[in-house]
Amino acid sequence: MASYRLIFGIIVGIILSFFTVYFFNMMSIINNIELYAGADLIRAIALLTGSNFDFDIITYVLESPPSILGFFAPEILAWIFIAYISGTIAKGLKRGFISGIVVVVLVLLIWVVSSIFAGVDLMDLFTVQLIETLGGIISAILGATIGGLIGGLISGPYEESL
Repeated sequence: MASYRLIFGIIVGIILSFFTVYFFNMMSIINNIELYAGADLIRAIALLTGSNFDFDIITYVLESPPSILGFFAPEILAWIFIAYISGTIAKGLKRGFISGIVVVVLVLLIWVVSSIFAGVDLMDLFTVQLIETLGGIISAILGATIGGLIGGLISGPYEESL
C-alpha cells in the first residue's frame, strides 16, 4: 500500500520549491522573473526552479576563509525549509530523508526539462559552469538531507495503520 503521507509531502515540497528561495532573498532574483513571466511562462518556471540551485558549496568550501554566515545562503535555507516541511508531512526519520531527496531530484528534473523547453543553453551549465552547477546540486542535497532528517525526527515515528 502506498504511503499517502509520503506522496503528499513530496507534492507539497515541489510546490514550495517554486517560491521558497524568495522567503530568504526577496529582491535579487524576483526582478528577473518579473521580466520573463509576462513573455514566457516556461522561462519563468525555469528561473524559479533554477534559483534553488544557485548556492555553490564547492566554491564556498574552497575559498580561503569560509565564514559561518556565508554558509547560510538563501538557497540552502530554502532547501532545509522545503525538506523540513516535506519530512514533517511524511512523518518518520527514513520517510523524511526519502521525501527530501525525492523533492530535490524532481525539482532538478523540472528545472532541466523547463530549461530545455525555454531554450536555455544547458551545454553552458554542464560544461563551462560545471563546478557551479554541481555545487548547487550538492548544496541542495545537503540542505534537503538536513531538513528532511530534522522534519522526520520531530514529527515522530511513522505508524502503519491497517
